[in-house]
Amino acid sequence: GLQAFIAGGDFSALFDWLRQNIWQHGSRFSTSQLITQATGEDLNIRYFREHLTSRYL
Repeated sequence: GLQAFIAGGDFSALFDWLRQNIWQHGSRFSTSQLITQATGEDLNIRYFREHLTSRYL
């Protein structure tokens, strides 16, 4: 999956997704709108907290 590409230093799939889903809309939508459109959810600190917990605790 995507993690394997990133681990191997290949960011092209990630950049393709960002280009199609985020960067091309950057000037038309707010950050909150972009996040909701890209993920189907509002911005939520839960994911960042889970990441920090799993990585550092």
